Amino acid sequence: MNPNDEELQKELKDLKISVSMDSQKKESMKTAIRKHARKKRKRTTLKKAAIWLSTAAALLVSGVLVMNIINSNQSVLPTEEHDTSQLSENTSEKEPADNRTEENTDTAETFDNAQEPEELSVTEQGTENQIIMIEGMEEEVSVTNYVLEPYGIQYQMDDILGNYTVDGDTVRHYSDADNTSVSLRVVENASHDDVVSDLQSEYKGDFNYREEPAPTSQDENPYEGIRQHFSDPPQGYYAYQIGENVLVIQYEYVIEAGDGMGPRLQVLRESIDH
Repeated sequence: MNPNDEELQKELKDLKISVSMDSQKKESMKTAIRKHARKKRKRTTLKKAAIWLSTAAALLVSGVLVMNIINSNQSVLPTEEHDTSQLSENTSEKEPADNRTEENTDTAETFDNAQEPEELSVTEQGTENQIIMIEGMEEEVSVTNYVLEPYGIQYQMDDILGNYTVDGDTVRHYSDADNTSVSLRVVENASHDDVVSDLQSEYKGDFNYREEPAPTSQDENPYEGIRQHFSDPPQGYYAYQIGENVLVIQYEYVIEAGDGMGPRLQVLRESIDH
C-alpha cells in the first residue's frame, strides 16, 4: 500500500473519530442544556410556588385578623345593645314603680289632707252700722263683717259680741262679761238632717220651753236650714246646708239679754252668704 494512502486513511479515521466525538459532545451538550433548562424551570416553579404560598399566607393572616376584628366588634356590639336594652327594660320596669310611688304619695297626701283639714280662721272685713228693732224701738248698732275660712262663709256679728276665739273647728264670739256667746263651726260632707240629729243629743237638759226642730225662714238667706230653740237659759242652734257642708250656729245668753238677742241673731242669720 502506498504510504500516502495509509496517511490519507489515517486522517480519514481521525476525522471520523472527531466527527463521532463531536456528535457525542453535541448530545452531551444537549443533555446538559436540557438538564439546565429543567432545573431552571424547576427553580422558576419553586420560586413561583414560594411567592404564591407567601401571598396565600399573607392573605390568610389578614383574613384571620379581619375575622377576629369582626368577631370582636360583634361580641362587643350585642353586649352594648343588650346592656342598653336591659337598661331600657329596667327603666321601663321602674317607671310603673315610680308612678305607683307618685300615686301612693298623692294618695297619702290626699289622705293626710282628709285627716288634717285646713285650720279654721276668721278674717275681719270692716264694720258698718245697722238699724235693729228692740221692743218696737229702732236702735242703731255697729256690726263687724267676718269671713270664715277656709270655707269663704261671710257673716255679720253685733259688736256686743266683738270678742272671739278660734278653738279647733269652732269660732266663738262672746260679750265682755262672757254671759252671751255665739259659736260657729262647719261639718264637712254632711246633711243638715244628720247634723240636727247629733245636735239634739246635746240638748238633754230640763227646759221650761222647748221648740221642735223647724225649717228656717227662706227670706233670711239662700240656704235651706233647720232651727231649734230652748229656754231657761235661752239657747239653741241653726243648721244650714251650704253645698256639701253644714254650717252650725249655736247660741246661749242670759235672760236679761233676751230682748236684744233676738234681733241681733236675726242680723247674723240674714248676713250669711257664701
